[in-house]
Amino acid sequence: MTMQDMMKDPLANIVLMHADDKLMLGHIQSDWTGLAPILEEDIAASSMSQDDLSHALVLYEYLAKRFELDTDTIAFEREPADYRCCDLITIPDEFDWAAAVVKRWLVATFTAMSLERLATIEDDDLSARCNRLIPEQAIHLRHLNAWVQRLGRGTEESNTRMQAAIDLLAPSSGMLFEPPDASLADTESFCCGREEMYDQWLAATHATLASAALRSAFELPSRSDIGGRRGRHADHFIEQQAEMTEVRRAEPAPAW
Repeated sequence: MTMQDMMKDPLANIVLMHADDKLMLGHIQSDWTGLAPILEEDIAASSMSQDDLSHALVLYEYLAKRFELDTDTIAFEREPADYRCCDLITIPDEFDWAAAVVKRWLVATFTAMSLERLATIEDDDLSARCNRLIPEQAIHLRHLNAWVQRLGRGTEESNTRMQAAIDLLAPSSGMLFEPPDASLADTESFCCGREEMYDQWLAATHATLASAALRSAFELPSRSDIGGRRGRHADHFIEQQAEMTEVRRAEPAPAW
């Protein structure tokens, strides 16, 4: 099979969406190594970035096995338009810790729900892989929920900075739910209705925000809105993807 066979497969697009989210999140958030505000969180942030990269690998390996492709080729040798990650992930945080925490938290809430749905698909290999990732994703989410509440109810400054981060990222957050393939029916996109999953995500995020004395104005975009999941990426993604794949393009032989 070829890369294009994979890109035309509905389920592969869903798996690729989550793998690409994880790959880019792990790559970008690893920039915080050594820079987090306290030592314990520096270690935690680095650990979560490593988990994200390993989760991406688990999902890419599933696709490589199913389509008889090389794992590294899938991860690093596609054209930018063939990546299915949401551009929320690649919005620069400008080394603002509040923005980094909020971004991770929004994505982690979405991913935790998505993995549980993927695990219900009648594919033993994919289900087993998702069930391996679910417990680690749950740890990420508990950690991030605690930080959102801690910072929201901390000081006046921490609350103000967290609110500013939410206001910055909220307009892009709904695009987490963009179907990765225009031909997918809503019932296929996330193993349940798109609106149903968005409502579940909204209830979870609002519960945390309420306990953190923060507010949001999330909206589910129209299905016709096209973004990163369908290959229309922002400039910052293009730059980050080029940086991430630089070594692979220079030396195709190394493996990750």
